[in-house]
Amino acid sequence: MSLKIIEVPVLGQMLRLNCPEDQHDVLRQAAKILDQRIFEMKERTGILNIEKVLSIVALNLSYELIQAEQKKQLIEDIVSARIQQLDSSLDGILAAKTDEAIKY
Repeated sequence: MSLKIIEVPVLGQMLRLNCPEDQHDVLRQAAKILDQRIFEMKERTGILNIEKVLSIVALNLSYELIQAEQKKQLIEDIVSARIQQLDSSLDGILAAKTDEAIKY
């Protein structure tokens, strides 16, 4: 996959980044979301120091990522448990069918 240079606006500045061409739209969307979150955080907190605002936004994003990973793990655990239940049920059904076939 070849990388192409893309320019995305963040904090009123254009950032030039190398990115696979098929991911340009997602990167633009990510930059737009980041810009919006920074703006909202500045408005909500009244903090003017951009480094502090960026730190808070980064911390919030990290927290949300951890929550999403935990939720994903919980869902994977539930699905795995259900698959094991189904597998056990199928084993029981197959065993009953086999016992039934042997009787005849």
